[in-house]
Amino acid sequence: MRKEYGKALRQYFAKQMKERLPEFKEETVQSVYLWPGQRAFGRSVSGSLKCWIVLSPSPKDYDEFTVLIGWSTWGRYPELSVIPSIQSPSPDRAEFSQPEYLTRLPQLWTQRDEWWVIQKFEPALTVEQMTARMAPIPAPAAEAKVIPRVDDAIDQVIKIGIPYLSEFVNTREGSE
Repeated sequence: MRKEYGKALRQYFAKQMKERLPEFKEETVQSVYLWPGQRAFGRSVSGSLKCWIVLSPSPKDYDEFTVLIGWSTWGRYPELSVIPSIQSPSPDRAEFSQPEYLTRLPQLWTQRDEWWVIQKFEPALTVEQMTARMAPIPAPAAEAKVIPRVDDAIDQVIKIGIPYLSEFVNTREGSE
């Protein structure tokens, strides 16, 4: 992701999380499973049960991001060997038996690997195109592209992700 988009993305996403989902606090996580650029927002529920929302910018040269949601029953950031989890969300909620779990938010409504695209990737074929791709992006222009995508992502977290996490928490509280 271009650095200007990445900066605007991290700043605006954190601002929206603080305003719209204040129960989730940004945390500094020491984990080999959280790569540079990602931001983790945790919410302690009860005991060692913790829910997570993770901003995940593309680690490649694509100007896009996704959001991961999940939990750990061990009070930490999920330490999974594969992120997102190999087990996809299922109608019968079989994944709720997992002590730690992270899935991409769009997997809750589609089988496709959908990301929020800030700027469509177009390969640079000429020197002029490569030069244009490397030119700095003014902050207001980066924000203008990032803000609507983040707003949509946060809307989906609230509309679909939070009810999903609540459903998981309810199954845990009922079994304790």
